[in-house]
Amino acid sequence: MVAIENVLLAAESVFALVLTVIAVLALRRAKDMHIAYLAAAFGVFFLKALLLTIFLFTLLLSSGQIFLLSGSLDLVILALFYGFTLRR
Repeated sequence: MVAIENVLLAAESVFALVLTVIAVLALRRAKDMHIAYLAAAFGVFFLKALLLTIFLFTLLLSSGQIFLLSGSLDLVILALFYGFTLRR
């Protein structure tokens, strides 16, 4: 049986990747620097989901280290969203 956590993490990874691709395509078309912040934020979100998947399945990090990694990447994502939304 597949745990619901695995399904949700996989869905989050795919959704973040799709949003990253859409933002990069929009950046190529519009050449707006604010969209670069958005694309970077979605890219980091995808990276976070990918790293969490790897580390949760391989058990290379303790739960405290995973929490620290997740929190650090969340701060980067929030800073990039700040650059996209409020720095106009």
